Amino acid sequence: MKNLSEKLKNATQVVDSHLDTHYRIGMRVVKTGAAVMVCLLIALLTGDMDSIPISAVSAIVTIRPTQGETLHTGTFRVLGTIIGGILGVLTALIGLYVPYYDDGLFIVVIPLMLLLDLYICNVLKMQDSCTISCVVIVLVAAPITPSATISGAMLYTILRVRDTIFGAVIGTALNIVPYRIAGLLKNKQDEPAQEDKQ
Repeated sequence: MKNLSEKLKNATQVVDSHLDTHYRIGMRVVKTGAAVMVCLLIALLTGDMDSIPISAVSAIVTIRPTQGETLHTGTFRVLGTIIGGILGVLTALIGLYVPYYDDGLFIVVIPLMLLLDLYICNVLKMQDSCTISCVVIVLVAAPITPSATISGAMLYTILRVRDTIFGAVIGTALNIVPYRIAGLLKNKQDEPAQEDKQ
């Protein structure tokens, strides 16, 4: 019996050392869920269910622990998305006109465009935009097929850029607006107290 008690105690210590059993859900978690819910709701209302993965992931990634970090992440996510979208269209155009692109040449073309993208982001001192910019290029360039058209590639790019920007804006707004409202309410509550002192 003593041996079983010791084993149970050791097992409890192992679990406690690897788990935070005192964790409580905070506002960042709630705001992340709310941001995804808004993205899902708007997709449902507009009938654009294809936008869900891009906008929801963008909202999730944008929300950070502080307002400043969220604004920084959201801004660089939008800028990176635009750069990636432009380079993605160029990659798509290459895919439409370069022979053997679909037969394997894309294995060389897409990484070369990613190198160009990383170079541009670094020259512009936008290192925080590198990841999303590269992701957008791959999202836009990978589905190009021989039956694709220039207008189809451009429309696909515009929609993916729109979805990413939409998610970043939702994530940023839901992480910053509650702080602003709370600050306004606090200031409004403090005003009568200050008037009473005068």
